[in-house]
Amino acid sequence: MKGALAIALMLFSAGLVSARAEADSTAKVKAEFRVLFNFDFRRTFVNADPVSFYGFRLGAQRKKDIIAVGFYGLGNPYIQENVDLGSLGSRELRTNFDFTTLAYERVLLETERWTIGLPLSVGLGTYRTSYRDSTDRFRPYSTNELVPLEASIHVDYNVFWWIFVGVGGGYRHVLAADRNTTITLSDMNYYAKAGLRVGAMVERARKEIRRARRQERKGHGE
Repeated sequence: MKGALAIALMLFSAGLVSARAEADSTAKVKAEFRVLFNFDFRRTFVNADPVSFYGFRLGAQRKKDIIAVGFYGLGNPYIQENVDLGSLGSRELRTNFDFTTLAYERVLLETERWTIGLPLSVGLGTYRTSYRDSTDRFRPYSTNELVPLEASIHVDYNVFWWIFVGVGGGYRHVLAADRNTTITLSDMNYYAKAGLRVGAMVERARKEIRRARRQERKGHGE
């Protein structure tokens, strides 16, 4: 997750640099896309136990359509006590789960303050387990490739023109070669999020740069 966060910050910085470069042109270019960025704090269930996911999403909106990519991982490993592992006996089992998603979202309602959207996503991730051995160290036990499918609905509120918060919920179905993994990870989920209207921030920065350049030219009598 640290590497993914670094990527997000690099993309955000690149967007600001690109905006400044575009502002050097005197022609006005109407932006077709608005860039969105938000952190997600998700709660879901594994074996009926609540677990937390953390991640972020970076997307682009054109009119009422949004395309986004997201990166998510468990906040803390999921621990199960005394799991029967066959020849290994009953062991403490630790589970980690992370995934990347590609989502399409249709905006159902968008006002100055409120946004309601319906995102559909498909992802690719890994489900890794390890067990505690007799020396109290964790040993790898299994790894599964996963394809999470998710449908949800969310409501966002614009606190300011550049920042928003939101809540949402839906259902996640996980495709996996191991049927038990599918049963374990498929469940309802709900989430809270906080995000930046990066597109609006970049556009405002461009306008301010253009305004400053016009004033500078006037000051030089051009």
